[in-house]
Amino acid sequence: MTTKELEKHNFLTYCRYADAKELEDAKGKNHEVWERLYSEYSNEIELISRTRRLCESVSQHETGIQKFDLSLKISI
Repeated sequence: MTTKELEKHNFLTYCRYADAKELEDAKGKNHEVWERLYSEYSNEIELISRTRRLCESVSQHETGIQKFDLSLKISI
């Protein structure tokens, strides 16, 4: 893996798992680096954002999602 590929992987992984406050902190502390990486990988970051919003939307709306009861019932 080249240095550029590693940098891309690390940046996108950070964007995927960081919350909004952590992203704002990173943007403020390393503004020049953030802008460079963000402009290079904006398409991937937008995909991550859309996926995150979709997952949050699905998890908030439990209607229509089938749940299973996996409890063990023993008859004596």
